[in-house]
Amino acid sequence: MDVLTIEDALVLAAQVAPYVDILELGTPLVKNAGLSAVTAIKKAHPDKIVFADLKTMDAGELEADIAFKAGADLVTVLGCADDSTIAGAVKAAKTHNKGIVVDLIGVADKVSRAKEVRALGAKFVEFHAGLDEQAQPGYDLSVLLTAGEQAKVPFSVAGGVSLDTVAKVQLAGADVAVAGGAIYGAEDPAAAARELRAAII
Repeated sequence: MDVLTIEDALVLAAQVAPYVDILELGTPLVKNAGLSAVTAIKKAHPDKIVFADLKTMDAGELEADIAFKAGADLVTVLGCADDSTIAGAVKAAKTHNKGIVVDLIGVADKVSRAKEVRALGAKFVEFHAGLDEQAQPGYDLSVLLTAGEQAKVPFSVAGGVSLDTVAKVQLAGADVAVAGGAIYGAEDPAAAARELRAAII
């Protein structure tokens, strides 16, 4: 959910909750509204996995601990962070019985790093192309899908997941398909989420 206010996030979450397993609070939302947004979403949807996309780069244990205490079930750490940062976040996750997702945005050798961070304790690894990368001429989601298949670790895909691509994401073996703009950018987010859910085999 790359909206900017808790109010907008609550409205969007209520629209899509019947059709999704995970409610992800995008980095802009967390930066703008703070971790109180995580608490609000978890309170409104206690049955859903709440994912705080912090994109932590340092102080892994501290930042993950704060997010888990706020109600997050999953927190992201960047794959380009030091191993000690990832290990620290994993330590916090174990304390809270939660999970760390390592986001490979900006990592050149995604396959090798995916294996490394999984060994450090990541619940799954996110093969991610950010909005800026997606806007570049020639961007192709298949690069992420191929890397995910080759890594042979539990993984998610983010960066262009839509009704047209979700079947390919599933066939590549992804455990999670992260649909952002395809849902929150739709005229009817609930219908978009429902259609995406129906497209999963």
